[in-house]
Amino acid sequence: MKRNSQRRSKSKNVDRIVTSRSPRYSTLTASEKAEYGRAVDLLYDLRHGEGAYTKLLRKHRLSARKTYRYLGSNLLGGTPGKRVRASKTDRLVRQLLFPRDVGDVPELVRGLPAASRLSKYFQDRAELLGGDMSIEDFEFKWRNVRIDGREVFADANAILRMGDADILNLESLYSSVGTER
Repeated sequence: MKRNSQRRSKSKNVDRIVTSRSPRYSTLTASEKAEYGRAVDLLYDLRHGEGAYTKLLRKHRLSARKTYRYLGSNLLGGTPGKRVRASKTDRLVRQLLFPRDVGDVPELVRGLPAASRLSKYFQDRAELLGGDMSIEDFEFKWRNVRIDGREVFADANAILRMGDADILNLESLYSSVGTER
């Protein structure tokens, strides 16, 4: 009887394709988180045509093995005769600044759509602080909006007060929120 069950399980495993999963962000060490961040930056550059895949590997100081470890199915192609390309979207975790009532706080955000929407929020906030967008338009657009399950801070009067107090440092918005190299 054991022999049949072993055969059966063996035959089921023959047709199964095993794919490795990317490691969980929470289990990565500090140096691995830095590599992960560089891999996500490489994916961004690949999506925007900043260069060939091998050139971008050198630019971001990554090996192909590490890149595939962190990005996995977000890299397409790469077989002989096919160039490596990036998927159109992803569900990767990114550590980004998230708008709160105390200022911009580094938080984990999952996915390219959430990161893009957060970027649009910061662009609109910069327009609000620069006087190019009215308080009413900003609040109408961003009041009760949730990004990645969390509500963004959309009190325009408080944002203007924080801007005057220099709490919202726009120059550091796009800098790395991780550890210094």
